[in-house]
Amino acid sequence: MSRVQPTAVSTALAAHRRLRPARISTAVFAGLLLLTACGSGDAKDAAAGTGASAGADGKQAQTAPPAPKKVTGGPLLDFDLTPGAGKTVGTGQPVSLEFEKPVQNKAEVEKALTVTASIPTEGSWGWVTTQGGKDRLDWRPKDPWRANTEVAVKGTLTLVDPGGAHFERDLDRTFKIGRDQQLVADLDTHTLVVKRDGQQVKTIPMSGGEPVSGRASRPGTFAIKSQEEKVHMTSASVGGPKTYDVWVNWGMRFSDSGGYLHQGTPDSQQYIGNTNHSAGCIGMTPKDAKWLFDNTLLGDLVTVKGEEANGELGGVGNGYADWSITYDQWKAKSAVK
Repeated sequence: MSRVQPTAVSTALAAHRRLRPARISTAVFAGLLLLTACGSGDAKDAAAGTGASAGADGKQAQTAPPAPKKVTGGPLLDFDLTPGAGKTVGTGQPVSLEFEKPVQNKAEVEKALTVTASIPTEGSWGWVTTQGGKDRLDWRPKDPWRANTEVAVKGTLTLVDPGGAHFERDLDRTFKIGRDQQLVADLDTHTLVVKRDGQQVKTIPMSGGEPVSGRASRPGTFAIKSQEEKVHMTSASVGGPKTYDVWVNWGMRFSDSGGYLHQGTPDSQQYIGNTNHSAGCIGMTPKDAKWLFDNTLLGDLVTVKGEEANGELGGVGNGYADWSITYDQWKAKSAVK
């Protein structure tokens, strides 16, 4: 009869018995249990034929899916993103992408984009057409942003086929919302009321658009789109029954059809505070216009109202007029249903 060679474990047990006949080491039994668990065939069989290997914790490591490929076919489709990186803007500022060429697969582009805010904010993407006929995609909050909100915009556009074209850059931009300032220009009372963080801080006498075709102010709620210390205004750019060619100071544009807040011309000062006589803009005294210019952020909201504000809005793509419709109407402009 052949002799069975002692295993390492049995030798360890025998040695322990010689030293301490009455007690058996817990550590040795622990070693036995560990050996039994590691040596069982069940774990090995579970991983067999699966194409996955078991890690140190016994869990199977899954093979990573291949990385998505960038879309490179067709011409380049570029865009402008507003607001700029790191900017501080007003509480009405939408996230806005204006595209150089028409976008065919609007839903796919929209789904590739995300907006996150440091203060939870409900909002929606919506597609509009600019005055120049371009596609623009805006993200508008349900209500104006909360002051001091930090916003991040991200998008994997290079992985998206916008329809016979491609993008060459993704999005990763942050900006901040400043204090809450909102303006209300009432053409019936000829006043511009400035509210900051809910408190009225100034009432400015003004003159709005003359209530005749081609000169009336357009009613609606807009986000201030640009600020220009000097603006050249001509009737040729907007039409209308009267010709003019003037330079004005402290211009704050709120519509692409020529709507500005600005210092009224010298010959219009007599109408400020009593008569709507402009070609559609909101005119003020030099002192008030300079104060407003210095105390306004891009994205501040301005509402133009009154019976004499009877011009045509021209669509919500006329500047950032996203706020001129209800939130439910805005959500309906999303391409993702």
